[in-house]
Amino acid sequence: MYIQSFVALLAATAVSAAPAIKVARADGQFELQQLNTHTPSGRPGNSPYSLLNATIQGTEGDSTSTAHCNLQYLSDDDAPWGVELPCTTDEGSEDTWAFTLERPEGEDGDASTNFDLSFKWTTSAKTYTGGDHFQVGDNLSGQCGGSGVCSWGLKSSPYAVDYTPSEA
Repeated sequence: MYIQSFVALLAATAVSAAPAIKVARADGQFELQQLNTHTPSGRPGNSPYSLLNATIQGTEGDSTSTAHCNLQYLSDDDAPWGVELPCTTDEGSEDTWAFTLERPEGEDGDASTNFDLSFKWTTSAKTYTGGDHFQVGDNLSGQCGGSGVCSWGLKSSPYAVDYTPSEA
């Protein structure tokens, strides 16, 4: 009995002293941690701007890079469809991130409820590009208020975005 207890104690000590195992996300995927859109009510005195905010993370080996991508526009016609825009990264990061808002193929799209969003992460060695389609009812949910203000976000997060690597 004492020998079994001693062996169990010894085994537990060895396991607790072992280094923690780092669980990596699937190769070939960004982690979209947040995606929110907001359209204003249009009432006097309120901001007239619609917003799109995304936080995305990429991992290369032991290195992780996070970017914050923000867009402000007055109307769907004013939204920068097809324009690559810079994201901000954590201070000290040498990586760069960019994002592009696209109209869905064959559709007019809407910059807050039905759009394609792509991301480009450039490290010293490689460039990773990936994106997905986002639409209310599919992978976005939220609500509109009586005043006309609407807010939408990911139905579940983090959201996996497949990417393709290429040489930088």
